[in-house]
Amino acid sequence: MILRAGGYLTYYMPGRKKALRMRLPAARPLAEILTDLQIPLAEVDLVAVNRVLADLDVLVQDEDEVTIYSSVNGG
Repeated sequence: MILRAGGYLTYYMPGRKKALRMRLPAARPLAEILTDLQIPLAEVDLVAVNRVLADLDVLVQDEDEVTIYSSVNGG
């Protein structure tokens, strides 16, 4: 799985990177993955899985590309 973060959510990503490659041996809820990474769920406003809008409870598989965005990005 590739997890990409937009806006200030990169602050919570390991190494503060914009993207992270993770191996998923089985499908998992996105909310569980984000919690494991210590990304606050309340800060995630928009989720896209393979460029399709989704909810935090979506099941994510190893080949998926996930992008998360915060509600306020500054500027």
